[in-house]
Amino acid sequence: MTSSKITLAITLIALSIGLNACTETQKESAKEVGAEVSSEVEKMATQAKQKSLDMYDETKAGASGLVDKATVMANDIKDKASDTYAVTAEKAAVMASDIKNKASDTYAVTAEKAVVMASDIKNKASDTYNATAEKASDAVHASKNKATELKTDAAKKLREACIVTKEKIGQDPQDC
Repeated sequence: MTSSKITLAITLIALSIGLNACTETQKESAKEVGAEVSSEVEKMATQAKQKSLDMYDETKAGASGLVDKATVMANDIKDKASDTYAVTAEKAAVMASDIKNKASDTYAVTAEKAVVMASDIKNKASDTYNATAEKASDAVHASKNKATELKTDAAKKLREACIVTKEKIGQDPQDC
């Protein structure tokens, strides 16, 4: 038996003992009061349980939403960094080609410099991409950590609400 059933059984036994000592009118009045009290206790327990479940669901949905938003933001940052890398590499290749065409009489020297320059630009673009991707990854990890903290805090608050509710209705809060 759960503690609420035990409490209800004790209450009914106490009412039964009290009824034996009462007059018939008092017995009827006590039975009505006992039935009303039992009904109210059950209603309160049901309402408290539903409220706790609703609070848990709302908290869980909010935390999941935060993780989803953080993931979308991180993916956008990675996509933009990738696009920047591609555009920069393309511009470097065009630049190298233009230099090669304009310096035909010093082709060997100019081409070598253009290749080095393109390589440097490509390396810098790659470094920029890597740094941006790392920052985006850090942002995702930080967001996930924050979401985990929020879930933990929500669980603690739900447990506290459960304990307070069970104590108010006279149940054992050990189940929370």
